[in-house]
Amino acid sequence: MKKKPNKADIGAVYARLAHAQRTGEPPTKMRKDGSITTKPVVPCPDILEKSVVEACIKWLRRHRIFCNRHDVGGGYLGAGTAYATYGIQGAGDIIGLLPDGTHFELECKRGKGGSLSNGQQKRMRDIRNNNGIYLIIHGIPELEYYNGIFSLTFRADYGMIGE
Repeated sequence: MKKKPNKADIGAVYARLAHAQRTGEPPTKMRKDGSITTKPVVPCPDILEKSVVEACIKWLRRHRIFCNRHDVGGGYLGAGTAYATYGIQGAGDIIGLLPDGTHFELECKRGKGGSLSNGQQKRMRDIRNNNGIYLIIHGIPELEYYNGIFSLTFRADYGMIGE
């Protein structure tokens, strides 16, 4: 059953369109459920998300960047009817700290692209608004493209390449 959009949903769409028009960026494509489509910023091989996560963790650890895999899920405890959830909703697949103490999260998507849910979009805004880094990564080429962020001081616009 399709959910009828409420005033907040419609307002969010108009806000995104106004922002795109103001900044000169193309408007973000949004799906009916509110998720947005993601595509790699540099060409990446089309591999599964699980493989992207594993490769990113190896790359980060090889470069001595502290990180951990983050899972979210839920299930019934034992044979009872108690249902429990774990993890932070919307958090990235990889969470860590840079050498300067900056918190970062990487949301991994398969190589050809994926979608960012409403919860992930909210988490991304929250992390970035609090001087953290939240990136959507589709493969190692894209992680290496963003490497300047990991080795330098955080900039909110992600525009800093080097000093």
